[in-house]
Amino acid sequence: MSDTSDSDDDGAAAEKADFIYDLRHLISEVHASGSFAAFGTIDSFVNPGIFIDPIGIVRLLLSEDDAQALAQTSHKAPFGKGNETLVDESVRKTWQIDAANVRILNKAWQPCLDQILERVTEGLGIAGGPSSIRAELYKMLLYEKGAMFKPHQESVTNSDSSGTKTNIEPIQTGCRWVLAYNLINDAPGPPRSASALDARIGQFTQALTRWQGLPDKPHYLACPLDHQYTDRGLKLAHLKGDDFYRARHVAQSCEAHGKYYMFLGNMEMCITNQNAEEEMEDEAVLSLDRLVDPQGFDLFIGSTLRISTDNLLRGESYEDREPDAQRGGNYTGNQYAEIDQFFKDSTLIIVPSHRILSFLLGSTFTLHSLAQLTTRLRGFIGQAGDSKFRGLLLQVCQSVLGRDYTNDEDRDLRLGPVAVSAAFLKNPDIFNAVASQIKGSFEKDDYSALGGLICFDDPSVQENDVNTAITKCGKIYQIHENLNAFRDGFFNGHPNRSDQLQVNSLKRWLDTLLYRCLYNSEQICKQDASTLVKIIVEREGAPFSQHVLYQGVRIFIEHSRNNNLLINPLVVELLSQSNHQGRSKTYLETLLRNIVESAVSNFDLCQNATYTTSLISPNQSQSSSRSRGQEASAMSRRLAGPIKAFYEYTSGCKQDLPAHLLQRIQATASELTAEQSNGFLVLFLWELMPVADTSFKEAQSLGHEPKKPTNWTRLEEMSTCSCACDRCSKMNTFLKDPEASYHALGNRDYHLQYQFHDFKYFDVEKKQTWNPVGVTKTNRWWEEQYPKWQSRAEKVLGAIKKLPQGRLKEYLGDEYDWVMDLRMVKIVDDAVVDDAAI
Repeated sequence: MSDTSDSDDDGAAAEKADFIYDLRHLISEVHASGSFAAFGTIDSFVNPGIFIDPIGIVRLLLSEDDAQALAQTSHKAPFGKGNETLVDESVRKTWQIDAANVRILNKAWQPCLDQILERVTEGLGIAGGPSSIRAELYKMLLYEKGAMFKPHQESVTNSDSSGTKTNIEPIQTGCRWVLAYNLINDAPGPPRSASALDARIGQFTQALTRWQGLPDKPHYLACPLDHQYTDRGLKLAHLKGDDFYRARHVAQSCEAHGKYYMFLGNMEMCITNQNAEEEMEDEAVLSLDRLVDPQGFDLFIGSTLRISTDNLLRGESYEDREPDAQRGGNYTGNQYAEIDQFFKDSTLIIVPSHRILSFLLGSTFTLHSLAQLTTRLRGFIGQAGDSKFRGLLLQVCQSVLGRDYTNDEDRDLRLGPVAVSAAFLKNPDIFNAVASQIKGSFEKDDYSALGGLICFDDPSVQENDVNTAITKCGKIYQIHENLNAFRDGFFNGHPNRSDQLQVNSLKRWLDTLLYRCLYNSEQICKQDASTLVKIIVEREGAPFSQHVLYQGVRIFIEHSRNNNLLINPLVVELLSQSNHQGRSKTYLETLLRNIVESAVSNFDLCQNATYTTSLISPNQSQSSSRSRGQEASAMSRRLAGPIKAFYEYTSGCKQDLPAHLLQRIQATASELTAEQSNGFLVLFLWELMPVADTSFKEAQSLGHEPKKPTNWTRLEEMSTCSCACDRCSKMNTFLKDPEASYHALGNRDYHLQYQFHDFKYFDVEKKQTWNPVGVTKTNRWWEEQYPKWQSRAEKVLGAIKKLPQGRLKEYLGDEYDWVMDLRMVKIVDDAVVDDAAI
């Protein structure tokens, strides 16, 4: 079996290698109609009338004196190496004057220059002829005897130009005086096709079809160009010579085939020379840092895109090539640091349409990158109106729909940009596919974008599919958020947002859809409680809409009457919204009245506490200045408040409801966490005290009975110093030690005296009146705190005894004595009752 498998792999690799060779050959056979350079002489030369500042007019023929004057006015010509501009006469020995200091005075020079351009475009094979380019004076050069320029690639001097390889041999006699011009391609778009190349398209499309049938298909193929191009100048119309004709030929062939795209890119090879003592191979990384379509529209998402050298149609050799940039190589003490050499090339890239998404974003793309890509493509369609971008966006959407996802949430979130793109493209089939796949919801921004695109009077997608995309999650709170985002998108971006008929139509649709969901929904979430209240309150200014949605809310609650997950939070929400006026107040009071008996019967203290806690902001629940005991007491008061309000509400209803509620509180109290339950029962009883009894407020933080020390541990006296200094740490360690009673102090431990309450709980040993040298533990802290606790406990008991004792015994049953003795906080047999037992 393994031999057969290896043989199949070898055969597939050989077939792939043959295909790459043939495709490279097809591209290399495409040539410009002209040469790489144009030469010639002019029969009737016109004196340009050259004026050099500050020399003045320079005569022709150039005299030796004028040549010396030019040299004295000039500066040494630099050359580009990567991102650097260098002056080195061993590489380039030339004088130059910038174009800003050169003027052409003879008006007859322009017609002469036009004739030169006509011959140049013909010689170079520039499609479009001389009307497609212009000559821009670059600089004046003077080559004296011995002047030269070693082989190099010209720096790119304009965003619409490209680098050209140049070599000037040393001047043997005399001088060479040169006016250097840049040729700028001003063509607005790709030049017209050359008929000689059209015949090749069929042959190339056949090769692309062959690509589809390979057992080991390349995900993409890149073919480096002959010239480098700037990021701004990277577009088909600005390519020169063979680069232009080859790229145009490939682009036309991909378009004719229909299942491939051609892009242009700038890539960089980074070769790291390790320079290590041990032999290590150099590391080479090839990546794209620019990617555009033939028109120059930027498709690059992210910072870099790694590509494989196995996908290059033409292998590049970097051994004999000077790097465009270099970094590192400095001596670090015992060896030289690594050297990174950077080689830059421009390239054309062929990508199968079904690989577009993974090529542009990678195989594990993020939601953000997908949204960025689809948004950019929609923008290009708006700018160029190009059917190619529509096809590209459609292919991206199909690729997202065709992927496998690890979970429903990942899929649903990525379906959002697809749904927005489908609405933009007015493609009901893609939107229907989204509606068929979604299980939950999109991002909020996607629903907002849909609201700005969809108009049901002239729908670009089916209304039922839009309904599904918004409501498929089945959760009322989420559906409400989705609808609100859709509505906001309409009012913020839809072209018909000022049309009152459109506005009314949208509102009816929103209300109808939400009512249907309330009527039919079977999923219940605790977040639904606040949403049900919002649905009523936010329609205060629309009486009919409010009444219709109130009926929907009422039906939804009726279906969920015995569901603790909804009823407990809903009671909290309805009571907290009692300050509303008008119809909202009436509707909310009616809802509370309808559910009060069910809410009491199903009351769950743990669920109620958990939901109330979730409503508390982090700033409310955290305080660095509070002790843990204070924090627990504050939490208990927050939990007790809503329950007190519910208890008071039940007191105005049926006679037995308050007693029933207290029984439910007792039955479910054991499920509270220690943090929730700490002091809760006592504080709840305090909440029920008459407001006039202000003395009981002093007992809000009763806390546990201070335990008299039985050893030398003094945890209560430890410092909460935030400086984390060594002195405080040692002092705290001393306080935790059950056997140590004395601690020696250093000469500069004044900081400790401040942090540890001026040592008032210690016996202080002093060498002089102002210099403590040691401290001994005492029982002073307990002796101070215990009387205070006793006073608070007496007030607590006094307040509890003001309640009707007969009914209290009935409500608390066996727990009555336990409460009246304050056993939840008192020390019993040398132990404090566990918080969770309250």
